Parts: sequence; structure tokens; C-alpha cells
Amino acid sequence: MDSTDQRSTDPGTTDRSAAEGTSQELSTERCYELLATTTVGRVAFLGPDGIVLLPVNYRVVEGAIFLRTSPESALAALADHDGEVVFEADHHAQLARDGWSVVVRGTSGLVDDEQLLAAEALHRLVPWPGGPRSWTLRIQPHQVTGRHVHHA
Repeated sequence: MDSTDQRSTDPGTTDRSAAEGTSQELSTERCYELLATTTVGRVAFLGPDGIVLLPVNYRVVEGAIFLRTSPESALAALADHDGEVVFEADHHAQLARDGWSVVVRGTSGLVDDEQLLAAEALHRLVPWPGGPRSWTLRIQPHQVTGRHVHHA
């Protein structure tokens, strides 16, 4: 047996066979269903000093991701950000060895549409950090992908 064959049968290897678990790509529709089940995610973007990755509270309204922030926060850079923004939300059940992750790639901007700002769903968007959060930001997706992982 060569070293490749030995690695695949070694119980200490990190190589995982299909019998041990599955990783399934999710449809866009399923990704949106899962995003609706939680209110905490992460947003990543390229800031002046490099990559910025921040936890956020969010809501999905009409297919877009909405966040609240203050003009003084690190997230305020997304109000007129020229580059791509990446948003991610996930959930895992450690004992069941089951989880999912949804990644949204898109562009961001400050929301100034009064009708949209009055939407009931946005009134339920309450950031966990204290203090005023007068700005509402939108991430307009151009790609939504997801994976479900389950250990058999």
C-alpha cells in the first residue's frame, strides 16, 4: 500500500468520506429562508487599513440585507463604499453536528427612501449595542450562496 492509500484508511486523518457526513449547496430560496431564522451575522469589507469584519444585527427585506448603525461607527464606511461587501450568517447545532452558512455578496449604501425606512420589518431591526443608530444601511445582493453540513 502506498502512502496515499494509507492516509485514506488512517483513523487519525482529517480526510472525511461521504459516509461520515454531507455538505450540500443550498438554493437561493433556501438561503433566504435560513437568513430569516436569525438576526445576527457578520459583514466584511475592505477598509482603509485592510479587511474589516464585524458582527451585526440585521433584517432581510425585499431580498436585501439591512443594518442600523451610527455615523461614527466603523460600519458607517458602508454608506458610500465603492467595493464589494460580504455578509455571512450561520447556525450550528454542535451536538447534532449540523449547521449551515449563507454568504451574500453585494454592494452597500445608505437608505434614504422614506417609504422603505417606514417598513414594519425595519422597525424590528434593533441593534444589540446601545446608543442611537440613526443610519440604515442596505446590502444589495448580486450573489447569494449557502451550504448545509451534516455529520451522519
